[in-house]
Amino acid sequence: MTGQHGAHPSDGATSVERRDPRDGPLPFQPIRGSVYSAEELFAGFSPGRVDSYAETMDFQSYRWFVRTGRSTPVDPYAAMMRALHDSSVTLDVGGVIADRRVVGIMGGHELPRDSAAYRRIAELGRELARRRLLVCTGGGPGAMEAGHLGAALSAQSDDQLTDTIAALAAMPSMPELTRIVGHGGIADGRLVRTAHDWFAPAWELSRAIVDPVESISIPTWHYGHEPTTPFATHIAKLFQNSIREDGLLTIARQGVIFTQGSAGTLHEVFQDAEQNYYATGDAEFSPMVFLDTDYWTNRLPVRQLMDALFAMADPVVRARFDELVLVTDDIHEAVRHVDAVPPPVPRLPTDRAS
Repeated sequence: MTGQHGAHPSDGATSVERRDPRDGPLPFQPIRGSVYSAEELFAGFSPGRVDSYAETMDFQSYRWFVRTGRSTPVDPYAAMMRALHDSSVTLDVGGVIADRRVVGIMGGHELPRDSAAYRRIAELGRELARRRLLVCTGGGPGAMEAGHLGAALSAQSDDQLTDTIAALAAMPSMPELTRIVGHGGIADGRLVRTAHDWFAPAWELSRAIVDPVESISIPTWHYGHEPTTPFATHIAKLFQNSIREDGLLTIARQGVIFTQGSAGTLHEVFQDAEQNYYATGDAEFSPMVFLDTDYWTNRLPVRQLMDALFAMADPVVRARFDELVLVTDDIHEAVRHVDAVPPPVPRLPTDRAS
């Protein structure tokens, strides 16, 4: 059976020999029975200890990822351990999303916590969760953090969201952390402390939420310099970024809402468009919502290019495009749009043998 979500972190791991004779013990468990929780990824983190961020399983796994070749491991053992890990985590995602309508929120990772756009996306996540839609993001900072924050607090008063955003705004912008781990997996102590200071408010505020409403994130150690948001209740963190990107769109069958972003968000737009373009036969067209009319029609004229692309599609697909693609400035219209679509057939198994 699928692992019990919300169990003690050690309950989610299958005991196996974890020692690489060439590289010491692995910082992660390669064969798991569940996705992660924030408590497991960041066990040992303490807001009062500036070096504690470097001691977490999450950061140690990122150092191992860098030390073993980043996205192109040259060591077969490291490649196999990554594959085992990502496969077992991905398998359990189906259990998390079983019988749930999953909506993705995509957007920029640099969005400041004190911006109007951050609050708007937090409100979007809150409204989606209040309609019993499961919020899913890439699990990083910016728009992703905002979506999970709104979902987590969706059962609380609106004032609590306002107060939490105000507290987060004490550290508004994610610092430049690209070089936090250098060649050979060596951590930069100064940047580790900077990451600690930025992560600490989110950690404390997320732990203070009583009965947070569920959401799921799929972050990656490919972008391990960016702290994973602790506001998601289920964290399917992976090593292979391509699996992560495809996985986000695979599970967000109730729709994807695209907020302002740059190259990464644009990549996700056209990856989603590709899946929908070939949604013939039994395949289902997933709703696409572009939030911010001016941004998506003028600054990045995605809608015009999408119109031209889907004009060449199968007539049935073109009709679904006209019905299910929306450009809007209204978060409530965006939520109603994805909520109105009948639940799709899940693409991942929702249960598996132990």
